[in-house]
Amino acid sequence: MCRPLIVFVSMFGASAGALNVTVADIAANHGAQFSPLTFILMLAGAGLLSAGLMIHNDVTDYASDKVNRPHKPLPAGIIGMETARITGLATMILSIAAGALTTLPLGRGLNLQCAILTAVIVIIGILYNKWGKFWGLWGHIFVAFGVGAIPFWGAWALRPERPWLMLPLAAAIFVMEIGREIMVCAGDIAGDIAAGFKTTPVRMGRLPSMRLALAFYLLSAPLFPAPSLGWFGAPAVFGPTYLNGAMLFVLVLLVTWGLTYRTALQGNDERTWRSFEVYIRTGTRLGVVAFQLLIFADAFI
Repeated sequence: MCRPLIVFVSMFGASAGALNVTVADIAANHGAQFSPLTFILMLAGAGLLSAGLMIHNDVTDYASDKVNRPHKPLPAGIIGMETARITGLATMILSIAAGALTTLPLGRGLNLQCAILTAVIVIIGILYNKWGKFWGLWGHIFVAFGVGAIPFWGAWALRPERPWLMLPLAAAIFVMEIGREIMVCAGDIAGDIAAGFKTTPVRMGRLPSMRLALAFYLLSAPLFPAPSLGWFGAPAVFGPTYLNGAMLFVLVLLVTWGLTYRTALQGNDERTWRSFEVYIRTGTRLGVVAFQLLIFADAFI
């Protein structure tokens, strides 16, 4: 229920943001304190936040998962509903506490800004899990906010005085993730209809919503190179390694979209669902992991 890959992506993404801001500060002679304990607290906060929201998402997606994924722990009866609710809430509360504690090892007191940002992400995540699938495009925007905030959150946890250096990357991820969330819901359309959800694909239809998702992918394409090339006035925080990763990631998004759209045009629901599972859920997630590895490496090259 915690989605280990998503937890890893969250922790790794936060680490990439935190370390790149630290390295940028050192290169600019701003000075940068670093504490292993602070880094551990940052990792713990990112992991707990992601895990808690994923558990809560399974609780609220129970009706849809009974149709789309009956093998998951809740619809299969492996884990009780009340256990899942309590565990999800507890991990989210712990993530706020971890965010608040990140600057204590540096002798700076509580990191209240990071704690507030964590609480905002928790609230937005809970609102989405509970009602977001009835809100159409706004629901996808809520999810994209939380995903885009990952590198910014990591920077704020480790360098609370200069987290804005990660804003251009956060903006690119935000725009891209709106498109990806539409694609995920396009794959889940049968279960979402059965559950009474009103996602963008349910409202627009699968193929029109996929074309809308492509528009967000294309809109994000010039935003990803900005933190490396200084486009749109963005600070050039990253180097060639990041730029190569960004170009590769955009290519992955477009290729997986094309493969899925081609299958959806054939009108076979079973093949289409499998295509979304392989290309969108798995393929784009692996693309995210590869991209994050290169962002992480960029801090040391």
